[in-house]
Amino acid sequence: MTCRRRMSRLAAKSALAVLTWTTLAASLPAQRTAQQALFAETSFDRWQAEGQREQVPWKVRLFPAKLSLHQRLEAGIEIHLPLKEISVRQSHRIVLLLQVTDRSRRRYRTGQILDLNDAGAGSKRVTSKGDVPFSWGMFVLPGEYDVEIALFDSQTGEHNLLRHKLSVAALADDPLPAVWRGLPSVEFLSPAIGGLDGLYRSDTQGRLNLPIRTARPLHMEVLADMTASEVFLGDTQSYEHYLAGVLPIVKVLSQFSPSKGSVSVAALDLDGQRVTVEQPNLQELNWSPLKDSLAGGNGPAVVSVRSLMERRHSPVFLRDELVRRLKEAPDAPGPAGDPLVVFVVVGGAMDSYSFPDLPAVSLANQPECAVFYLEYESGKAGPKGAPGGIKKLERMLRPLRVRTFTVRSAESMRYALARVLDEISHL
Repeated sequence: MTCRRRMSRLAAKSALAVLTWTTLAASLPAQRTAQQALFAETSFDRWQAEGQREQVPWKVRLFPAKLSLHQRLEAGIEIHLPLKEISVRQSHRIVLLLQVTDRSRRRYRTGQILDLNDAGAGSKRVTSKGDVPFSWGMFVLPGEYDVEIALFDSQTGEHNLLRHKLSVAALADDPLPAVWRGLPSVEFLSPAIGGLDGLYRSDTQGRLNLPIRTARPLHMEVLADMTASEVFLGDTQSYEHYLAGVLPIVKVLSQFSPSKGSVSVAALDLDGQRVTVEQPNLQELNWSPLKDSLAGGNGPAVVSVRSLMERRHSPVFLRDELVRRLKEAPDAPGPAGDPLVVFVVVGGAMDSYSFPDLPAVSLANQPECAVFYLEYESGKAGPKGAPGGIKKLERMLRPLRVRTFTVRSAESMRYALARVLDEISHL
């Protein structure tokens, strides 16, 4: 038995399991053009002037905005269609449209064609009340919004139009109040994007404002532990939950913008003792190589359960990589002074790992270095061993300075992010 079968399912299903849509286009510009055509086709502007209407039975629910691990406020809209309506209209072309208007009267529009072929009586998405939900997600900034949702049956000419108010509150005591500077008020999440792309949110273009101001040149490396076998022992569902946290965290960290220096990202397979992805001197993280390294037929996703049970998992490769990278980091003083080397490691709990007794890391003739370990705990990880993995990790890396943060939620990630930025700026 391998993890391949279930990881291939992950690549095929949506991050929001209630969705089935047709993909309008592969590229974002083409998709925007198709959406504009949908609005023109359906006479949306005229419907607005005519007011609210419900010619097709439906239920609409708005979900309040909450902070996501992507460090964006995410709101949602769920539309429920009765199963009997879907059965009658299964061969019809059904269009859903969404317009969100911010306080400055800027309009944001998106539209999709519903695929009703997989929403029949046998569908797993049919609720106990006999209806089928379809959902939208969007990143939003704090503020007040007018939301207008329309449905159109192109065969019968029937349409619905519903208006809602959406109020998005700012975060209380936000440790990163400027992180959304320069972002649009609304950025829609494509319901056609699922699997690994849905976890990473490859469909969004907004970039967080995460400057790092240091007196010296900064050499920063983000190392992500993507080992499928870390604590999962063949439980692919636990690994999926792990990726759902780690991928957004890595994407956020890749958006650090030092005033002097560079940021690099690498993905590690600790059991395989290899670097699966290496992206130095980032302008923007290239998602494709990272996605390919996690694909069902390649990399750490294909691991036999027997081999996982027989191995004694060790994080020594992480130590080896840190030592190697520290030796290869720039150490010559420049006009701005001695370089500062920072490693930000993203991984899970290490309680199940076996830690050998190793000598202290030699720091002779090495540049000043700091290590931050972000331990992601999804609450659904696989079997654990004896507790105390972080303390053992710190001993394994001595005398390197290691600061550890446990990330259990979007809020704890934001706190860790603010502390890492602050501490780096004071090194």
